[in-house]
Amino acid sequence: MAGVRQLKIIGLTALVICLVFILHRTGASAASLVHAQASDQIPHKQKSPTTPPAANANAQNIVNDFSGSNNNDDKVDEAINREIEKDRTNNTPAKPKEEPEKKPSEVKFDPAAELINIRSLSPMTIFSKSYCPYSKRIKELLFNSYTITPPPNVVELDKHEHGTELQAYLKEKSGRGTVPNVLVGSSFDSRGGSDEFQQYHTSGELISMLEEWGAGRLQVKKNNTPSNV
Repeated sequence: MAGVRQLKIIGLTALVICLVFILHRTGASAASLVHAQASDQIPHKQKSPTTPPAANANAQNIVNDFSGSNNNDDKVDEAINREIEKDRTNNTPAKPKEEPEKKPSEVKFDPAAELINIRSLSPMTIFSKSYCPYSKRIKELLFNSYTITPPPNVVELDKHEHGTELQAYLKEKSGRGTVPNVLVGSSFDSRGGSDEFQQYHTSGELISMLEEWGAGRLQVKKNNTPSNV
């Protein structure tokens, strides 16, 4: 009986060893199969699209800065949103530079206003040119032979900033386009030039005519001068 029991124990032990061996071989085969299948599938996996490093560089840096602390989710989100907004701003096309505002053009010369302003300075105005011999002669006559109060206002058109325009307007307004051109009183009509005033002087009518044209605003006296003047 003892021999039979020993044989059973030996047989049972052998059976257990065989089962363990079979299970070990089966597990190894299964592991090899799984590994082979996994190796076959790796080349066929599609890589998930990744965000370009440059696009997420700022956001990743921010996450790294806050990764070591707790309860920073709100701060991280806020910082990332700021960076995203900054990128949007940087990517917005720059607005074209606005052209500088043009300076307003210079005020256009108004000969009518200028003439009124000149006439307001004296009841008698002599429009002249500094180099004109006829202008020189009438000025010598009026200032040397007569005392006129208030004194005539002399405008040298060649020295006036807008002399050419003013002379053209004088021709239109007074009827005389040459110099000298004398205006007296409230009228804009020309009272004559060098030749006309020389005739008034020679005939002795100059004082009466100036006082009449001046309508009481001029006082004229003849100076004691040589008879040949």
